[in-house]
Amino acid sequence: MRNASGFLAGDLTFGLRLGTLLSVEPELDSLGAGGDDRQVADYVRRAQTGDPEGWKQLFRLHVRRLHRLVHRLAGPGTDAEDLVQIIFVQAFRALPGFRGDAAFFTWLGRIAVRITLRQVRQARSRPLPLDEAMDGAAGSSAEGATDARRALAHFDAILGSLSDKRRTAFVLHVLEGHSLDEVADMVDARIGAVKVRIHDARVEIERQARRDPYLAHYLRWEPTT
Repeated sequence: MRNASGFLAGDLTFGLRLGTLLSVEPELDSLGAGGDDRQVADYVRRAQTGDPEGWKQLFRLHVRRLHRLVHRLAGPGTDAEDLVQIIFVQAFRALPGFRGDAAFFTWLGRIAVRITLRQVRQARSRPLPLDEAMDGAAGSSAEGATDARRALAHFDAILGSLSDKRRTAFVLHVLEGHSLDEVADMVDARIGAVKVRIHDARVEIERQARRDPYLAHYLRWEPTT
């Protein structure tokens, strides 16, 4: 479930509006929903002993959520499929060292953050301009797509325009629902710094969204110029 209400104090209205927008995304079904803790722990133990079925089930339960996370972290123009494969390969290699001190997906997410941001920086490609990213997203929408889904594509483009640190903190806490403590551990930063990044991301997202007639209309804001 989304954690759009997980904003800092003073962000409630924005959080509620964002929650409405994100509600158009389908909830993850059993393929990629993550499974319950005991089930995941059993698969982890099996994978750590070399049982291929353990690896298979961990992949099955987490691939869709991980793909969504990587897509949000990497921004437009990045091949999320390749990154997801790289992350799983490295995670399974490191799995013998997993001790269960954190939830499996939190541990996997820490690896995803490190690999995704490193790959994005190494690419050194010019970020896709926001207007082009939005036009491309809208153009690729299926015929008859709802206004909300097109607005969501614009929101993703705005996410892609944020700095790596702000986007990562925002995605992990607000969109993925990780606690501030978990996010701080995943990005190797102080909680205070994480709070600032989330707040700054929220301010920038709202600023850009208000200037986008499509998002401003959907989120019931008066567009600004």
